[in-house]
Amino acid sequence: METTGTGTSEYFILEWTVLDGYCAVFNLPEGMPKIHKPARGIRMGSEFPEGLRFSMAKQEPGLKIADVIPNAVNYFMVSKRMKEFLEQHSGADIEFLRFVLLNHRGRVASEDCYIANVIGMQDCVDMDRSDGDRDALKPDRFMYLRRLVLKEDKLDPAAKLFRTSAVPRLMIVRKDLKEQVEKEGVTGITWYPVGSEVEITL
Repeated sequence: METTGTGTSEYFILEWTVLDGYCAVFNLPEGMPKIHKPARGIRMGSEFPEGLRFSMAKQEPGLKIADVIPNAVNYFMVSKRMKEFLEQHSGADIEFLRFVLLNHRGRVASEDCYIANVIGMQDCVDMDRSDGDRDALKPDRFMYLRRLVLKEDKLDPAAKLFRTSAVPRLMIVRKDLKEQVEKEGVTGITWYPVGSEVEITL
């Protein structure tokens, strides 16, 4: 687990990172409906198919499964241990969508992995002070991020884990929850203090 950048922010961007010996997920499985919903904090309910299978990316040969699973499908994918931690400590409304993770040979590596769909988005990004490339079709949303600045007076003071409407894919974590995550030794995370320089494709 690593913290990148400097600053005294009370909030951090949670990003996943591929560690040596660990797997990643690069592709969506066939049969995944409404693929935008778990990346935008929209509840799926019964639309999510039971027993959906994601596969480890062949480009990353590691077999170990991190607590936060790095992926290129814009989901917050977690282990059973991380799911239980979030249920106990995050205070967030999270829809956990269980999936099966297959290894590089198509065999079951774990039946206890989850998309942690953090429900809802907060409209709290300072668009004037934040920096990045905006979506041409949705100019209030970033496609590439160089700096994220929050209007902290617009935040729900009780929120420890949340999404923002300008960068809904990213998980924003309050400092006290980050410290709890670090204490647990959760694997697969890189932290960026809110307000620091970043290079994040969304």
